[in-house]
Amino acid sequence: MGGVFSSMLCCKQRPDQNTQSQPIETLLMSKKWKSNDLLYEYVKSKRQKFQNRDIESLLRMAAKFSTCKVQNCKCKGGIFPRLKLNHSRYENSICIRSNCKHEQSEHIKHLRDASTKDMMVLMKSIFDILNLKLTLKKLSVKNKTKRNILLKGIFQSVYNVLIKSVLYDPFTTPNIDTIYGSPPFEKTNIEQVLLNFCMYIFGDNKKLKLENALMLNKFVLVYFDTWMWSIPKELLECNSKKYSKSYNYYYCRFLIYCCLPRCVHSISLRYRPTKIFGQDVLKYTLKAFRIQLQVWCYKNNIMWKEQTKLFCLTYLPIYMDLLEKEVFNNKSPIWDMDYELQDLNRKTNFLEC
Repeated sequence: MGGVFSSMLCCKQRPDQNTQSQPIETLLMSKKWKSNDLLYEYVKSKRQKFQNRDIESLLRMAAKFSTCKVQNCKCKGGIFPRLKLNHSRYENSICIRSNCKHEQSEHIKHLRDASTKDMMVLMKSIFDILNLKLTLKKLSVKNKTKRNILLKGIFQSVYNVLIKSVLYDPFTTPNIDTIYGSPPFEKTNIEQVLLNFCMYIFGDNKKLKLENALMLNKFVLVYFDTWMWSIPKELLECNSKKYSKSYNYYYCRFLIYCCLPRCVHSISLRYRPTKIFGQDVLKYTLKAFRIQLQVWCYKNNIMWKEQTKLFCLTYLPIYMDLLEKEVFNNKSPIWDMDYELQDLNRKTNFLEC
């Protein structure tokens, strides 16, 4: 079962995701991403095998992560010797913690009357805890690269939240917002910024019509939402003093809210980067994003129709040149959340297509 997370950043999803447009559901990736994501499906199949065990086996597993219910006992998670079969049944093991010494049944009495739905929530968390524990063990023996250090920190933080959640609120989805805050992180998100950019630049631009710019805008947003950010050491050089927070900080937020839900299913929600990040992230990532988008376009142009080639190989460079100029202009109106957008109906139609 273990080691599911170790290749997380290498396992790509299928690129046919839909975008949504804003309250919390509008910040999330379309639910279709789950059935189109190979890593999510792989972890799901492993978890289902784990959950298909008999109820007694699951309860014994849960006892290791449950507080003892004997009055005044402070045992937080039992440690039990290997159980032996006695007349086709398992013996009621005794917790060997020095401050406990109570029977296993005292650790799971609150679970006996739990509904199937509540038990599935709990088992999902326990499955993730076990996988995270093994992943942390593997990361501890790997080279201390920037990426591995950040990953270990993220996994450890999520692991701690899951452990605490199972101990004190076992039937509720763990709240990871205590680690890096609650999305969205900036009022003017990347999607809004790019829409402002289109209306501001292409209203009367002779090189590229507004309609074509908005089509490109959709394409860029979809690619950004499915793009794996550059790891910190690969980020193109930039002066972090010009930003409110370091790239490492935003990168960790990206991992927790946009990547981890693919393999840590107990935290469930997966967010669209273009909906929860804004100015700082766009400035940090635009140059690296543009290079990788351009490479992707040239690699795939053989399969495209002529009209698509025209958009991606001719219009896209014009769009990106102008976008880069505005993004690094702090006084540009594209950063204004209340910027007066023209042709609002057209904007809405393009977002909902």
